[in-house]
Amino acid sequence: MREIMTDEEIPRDGFGVVPTNYAIQGPAKVPRIDYERIFVMDAETKLLAEYALRDDSPLEYEDLRRSIPVNGMRHAASFYQGEYAFTPFKVESLWLVVLTKGVPRIEERGSIGTLLAAMRLHLPGSLDPALAERESDVKEREQEVEHREASLANREARLAHVEAALQIASTKLEDLEAEVRSRETRLNALRDYALQMQRAFRQAGGKPPIPEGIEENPQESKGVVSPPP
Repeated sequence: MREIMTDEEIPRDGFGVVPTNYAIQGPAKVPRIDYERIFVMDAETKLLAEYALRDDSPLEYEDLRRSIPVNGMRHAASFYQGEYAFTPFKVESLWLVVLTKGVPRIEERGSIGTLLAAMRLHLPGSLDPALAERESDVKEREQEVEHREASLANREARLAHVEAALQIASTKLEDLEAEVRSRETRLNALRDYALQMQRAFRQAGGKPPIPEGIEENPQESKGVVSPPP
């Protein structure tokens, strides 16, 4: 006959009792991260390519530009617009910005950066035309600047030459003015001397006076009068 144990006969040392508390807790709930887009930009944050991971993503490149912090982007430092996060990764000369709904954890950002660095190896084929065009534009602008600088240097050289020529002409003009004044002085003296000679001839036997600045010629004592030099 089977024996039936009563409540008093149930062991109380823990065996046969279903535990209600666990020493080890289950994993915490990880917030969901949705990857929306990847933007590929150059060093000046100009868009070179865009990859849509979800067709219904509400944010575009213009939203990214408006959300960039005032002090610029930093590698693996997220910035936000509402519940969406932009996380930039610097790969060589490019910025690869991942748009997510929710904020990637730090450990996830490291793996994302590694994947994007590997992705960069497959980008040159599609980005070379855009980069070449931008580099061509930069070279053209540099050539324009060099041409302007050369033209400005030529203008400055011509201006310096003109200024030197003007300085020489001014010096010559001053010398010419001095020579003209000297000739005017001599002409005035000669005119005065001629007037004195006329008055002297009108006087009977009179000797004309010698003007100041004109030396007496020895021949004048013999009745011969010579003009001033």
